[in-house]
Amino acid sequence: MKKLFLKAMAASAGVILASSAGVRGANLYNDTTTLVSPQYILNFPNNALIGEQIWLGTGATPMYLTNFSFEYYDPGTSQTWPAGQQTIQADVRFYMNNGPTFNGYATPGTLFYDSGLFGVQTAYAANSTSSANLIFNLSDLQFPATGGTALYANSPLPSTFTFTVTFSGMTGADAVGLPDFEPPTFGTNYGSYWYNVSGNWQLLTNSIGPVAFGAQFNGSLTPTPEPTALCLGALGGAMLTIMGRRRQRRG
Repeated sequence: MKKLFLKAMAASAGVILASSAGVRGANLYNDTTTLVSPQYILNFPNNALIGEQIWLGTGATPMYLTNFSFEYYDPGTSQTWPAGQQTIQADVRFYMNNGPTFNGYATPGTLFYDSGLFGVQTAYAANSTSSANLIFNLSDLQFPATGGTALYANSPLPSTFTFTVTFSGMTGADAVGLPDFEPPTFGTNYGSYWYNVSGNWQLLTNSIGPVAFGAQFNGSLTPTPEPTALCLGALGGAMLTIMGRRRQRRG
């Protein structure tokens, strides 16, 4: 199978963070600090199921997820996707790594969260830059979009699991990918990524260097409040406000 190749980022990037009155927890995993230099992205084919296995930095202590985020990139400079007004969608899932082994490594197996499909803006539409950060708050975890699978408040996270992202609806010149970051400042990943090919998981590496998606997971030592006690927001994890982050333009 053909591997995905990292491509250089051709524009400066900014970060968009969601405003939230919801629950926010302590740091469980953080790989959002430093982009690799030179900067690269992993372009996602349409409908590809791609993910990264992470290890939380909390040891054996059970932790309960309150919110998470990841950064995505598109090269456009438009308020809409180049092919027109259609909405590119994403689907985010969490899998336990308890499936059959591939080259000695346990593959993603049991699904324990599925966001369901939600629309993704161009990053430029959000803050006139090429990179944006999708935020999933507690309401998005407990009340996912239609077709999703909720992450229950009384279920602690496994110490290691794979989170995947699928982009769909791309046509014409549409392009979406995930920027490549340096190793996490809290928690661990091994610089490889999982790719589901016709229902079978393969663990891939990249010839340019390690692959590390820009993601952050926060949580608490105790289960989160019951859903009725929450201030519920819009589903889909795309309530966005702007926070700039300076990055050097690289050709």
